[in-house]
Amino acid sequence: MMRFLIVPDKFKGCMTALEVARAMGRGVRDAIPSADVRLIPLADGGDGTGEILSCGVGARRRQVGVKGPLGGRVMAGFGLDGKRAFLDMASASGLALIPAAKRNPWQTSSFGTGQLLDAAVEAGAEQVVMGVGGSATVDGGLGMMKALGVRFLDVAGREVADGGAGVGRVCKVELEKCVWRGRRVELIILADVWNPLLGPFGAAPVFAPQKGASPAMVKQLAKGLERFADVLRKQFGVKIHRLRSGGAAGGVVAGLIGVLNQVKGVKVRVVDGIGHVLEVLQVEDAMRKTDWVLTAEGQLDGQTARGKTIAGVASLARRCRKPVAAFAGRVAVDPGTLRRMGVRAAFPLAPGPCSLEESLKNGHDWLCRAVANAVALIPG
Repeated sequence: MMRFLIVPDKFKGCMTALEVARAMGRGVRDAIPSADVRLIPLADGGDGTGEILSCGVGARRRQVGVKGPLGGRVMAGFGLDGKRAFLDMASASGLALIPAAKRNPWQTSSFGTGQLLDAAVEAGAEQVVMGVGGSATVDGGLGMMKALGVRFLDVAGREVADGGAGVGRVCKVELEKCVWRGRRVELIILADVWNPLLGPFGAAPVFAPQKGASPAMVKQLAKGLERFADVLRKQFGVKIHRLRSGGAAGGVVAGLIGVLNQVKGVKVRVVDGIGHVLEVLQVEDAMRKTDWVLTAEGQLDGQTARGKTIAGVASLARRCRKPVAAFAGRVAVDPGTLRRMGVRAAFPLAPGPCSLEESLKNGHDWLCRAVANAVALIPG
């Protein structure tokens, strides 16, 4: 009996990771009805990662009312598994919560995610795992930390405003009223990008335009984040300017590491998102018991090798000595790059030139067919 392990990410705007996995499983069985198929939906730190982990370990889901990225109340959730919690920044402070016309990182705040983090700790979590993809903010985690009681003061000793507008006005940070002070809390941030906080590939130039920033606003946000980083270096002696993945989620990673690690009892660290997910969901054990590994995500391009799902799966499969086939809505890498990643072959879904609307509409059926056609080539 041929054994297949199906470990895909979501196709954003088209299918969830579970829906992708089910479509791929159907494709395998269409080609080889007797196949043994195991599905493990994945994520790499992008939006939905916390939910994937919660479901994967059977965590109890809880809902909390928090402040949305532009104010107002939104419902966000976390999963609790003993003293470990899983959550997504996007559920409280996500871009999808804001109509396109109102997206403005000068104003959007991560405050609600801070409320969600604290709710998880109050529920008993001592370790919180947070995916930060899909955020609407470029505030360096300022709002998030304000929700936890950290005070950010301007030159006159007044608290700065929320959002990207407040970051560059910070002159001093006060930790004494942080609600986590003296508690044992480990915050693990899952990142799916390597971008630093500052520079041409930093949080503002790369991510702010996606969140509604104009070119002039991008420059203002970049200056504000640089000033914030300088303040933390001067006050705490920490250097977050070039921290790997520090620019993720609009500088949230750099900000949280730079500030919350100064709070007694608190430990913050950033890890490779897909690597952590593979470990928590015990994918290696499943991989060693399979013949073929099938993975997928929306686009396979030059960014894939830098922290994305397909690259993480391929790296693990190389250690397990298992062949990997990948599927994507668009494949924009050459065979040599695929081989270096550890992918045996990659298959685009569309049968020919098509619009984005056609791809979204037909993604499920095209994926199923592509998998069936590829699997049919495997010698029985």
